[in-house]
Amino acid sequence: MEENALIIGSETVRKHLSVQDVIETVEKTWKWYGEGRIIMPPKITTDMSSAGVDGWFNTMPCYIAPLNTAGMKIVGGFAGNHALGLPYIKASLVLISPETGLLRAVINGDWISDMRTGAQPAIMARLLAAKADIITIIGAGQQGYTSLLCMSKVLDIKEVRICDISKKAIETFISRFVDFPFKVVPFENRETACRGSDIIITATTANDTLVKDAWVDPGTLVMTMGSFRETDYDLIRNADLLAVDHPEQALHRGNFKELGESRELTIETFDIVVPYILAGKSRRGRRKGTDRICAQLVGMGCLDVAVASLLYNRILESGDEVLKADMSK
Repeated sequence: MEENALIIGSETVRKHLSVQDVIETVEKTWKWYGEGRIIMPPKITTDMSSAGVDGWFNTMPCYIAPLNTAGMKIVGGFAGNHALGLPYIKASLVLISPETGLLRAVINGDWISDMRTGAQPAIMARLLAAKADIITIIGAGQQGYTSLLCMSKVLDIKEVRICDISKKAIETFISRFVDFPFKVVPFENRETACRGSDIIITATTANDTLVKDAWVDPGTLVMTMGSFRETDYDLIRNADLLAVDHPEQALHRGNFKELGESRELTIETFDIVVPYILAGKSRRGRRKGTDRICAQLVGMGCLDVAVASLLYNRILESGDEVLKADMSK
């Protein structure tokens, strides 16, 4: 019987997992979800602002049959963290035995959450982009960084255009890619950065029009990753194809939320569901090179739990000493 739960910190996470591990696990888990082998209720948001706490968190439980694991991701934004030297977004992961309910592990989820977030646009771009010579990223924070890091593993990139309201953030972003085989160019004007781009990614906390329909050329793949609207409505309405990772969640948060609430968008509106493509249930993807695809990535907690399960098994196999707690009593 499993008795000792592992307590896993960020250094141990990085020791046993690579970026490539995360990309491969995310793709497999998307496929399993498309095959119906994952049980994942909708995420629950707890907003504490009405009680005077400037923060929120999501809880995302799931069961993954191919891994025989169950667990939950807890991730949120906490406004006071910057003053404490902590990132605004903090994540934790919990694994349990699906047979007994005994706790298997409690894991610092920051690195896993960041990298699985970046793996999503990398896989989607590999499946849906007409080409990837020029990529525009709006948002020079951690999500923008991990997106480009993961895309660099699977795409042949020639130029990256980076936009952000913070010049310091842009400088930091560029400094992290000095040894990569593509150039990273700062852009102050979003329109100029978007025109002529093959892939446009928005990864911000904004609720604003960051990308306009008129700026997006034929053949461009636009991927939004923020929790709120990041493009104008016309880009969504005029896109040749709409793509999502999770249809139900896509109607309730992110770039498609407002049109979903007005019923202008429904589940049937979405042309491409990436997990279904990977599962072989749908062959619908890019039809021609000139298709403009507007895609939304909301994120799925089962991806983090799958990566956490890989980590847990690798630590057990390695025999490394980690902090343990007997949770059977």
